[in-house]
Amino acid sequence: MKKIFLLMCLMATTVIASATDVWTGEHAVAWDNTLKIDAAKFADMKLGDVLVIEFKDAAGEVIELHSNGTMLPGTRFAHFIFSDNSDVKVYATTEMLAYLQEYGLEVCGKDFTATKIWYGDGKESIDDMTVWSGFFWMDDWSTLEITKNCFLGVDWSKIKAIRFISEANRTDYTINILTSWGEGGKLADQSTMTMTNNYAEFSLENFDMAAALENTDRLMIQCNKEAGVAFNFTDVVLVKKDATGINAIDNGQLTIDNEAPMYNLAGQRVGNNYKGVVVVNGKKVMMK
Repeated sequence: MKKIFLLMCLMATTVIASATDVWTGEHAVAWDNTLKIDAAKFADMKLGDVLVIEFKDAAGEVIELHSNGTMLPGTRFAHFIFSDNSDVKVYATTEMLAYLQEYGLEVCGKDFTATKIWYGDGKESIDDMTVWSGFFWMDDWSTLEITKNCFLGVDWSKIKAIRFISEANRTDYTINILTSWGEGGKLADQSTMTMTNNYAEFSLENFDMAAALENTDRLMIQCNKEAGVAFNFTDVVLVKKDATGINAIDNGQLTIDNEAPMYNLAGQRVGNNYKGVVVVNGKKVMMK
């Protein structure tokens, strides 16, 4: 019993050590009574960290995260919350981190009481080309709506594709990329995208993505699981035109281009420190 108790204490200590409290209290959030957090509170936050907003008394409304008077980059357009929800988690992309550390955070919405905000260790796989990261369950015609601000600062002339990374581990699902539900709002689907077990890739060759986003406030990723099981979408990633994935060097060895996303054999995105076989641009490479 003593050993078990000691182990539980060590686990609790580890969790506490990896978390930084930003705010604690009770704030009844309304559209005219938002909760504002100063930028200084995020000074030590790093790329890939998870930001958690805890709340109670949710009543079927939405929570929106804002910064500098606009939607916080790297977030969903609106997080719908219900009576059994107690928190919302987002993962720090490059633009999100920049906004939080310069402008701070504003928690907006209606009919819930914020109780705590904190951040801690999240996803090591997030890099400068990740514009949204999280876990969104795709079942029967589910739709992930990410704010247009996820693409703030993107130079589309340097981007060749957008990858929608999932844990589907199959290609036989329906996917639609849209800017609106009306006529002309559909940008791509599985018949026009490159489908792999790890991601669906929307090629921007001969496509003006800046123009497509000009008159919208969000990008929508709609999926239907079809005959397979439901799955999570985990990342939206930009692919640079000059990202080659694998580069030859003088001694005949291979090195990995740091800008190209890498995946293990389970289809999970991994960082440059990963050891073992990885898939880069469709090729298997041993990382030592």
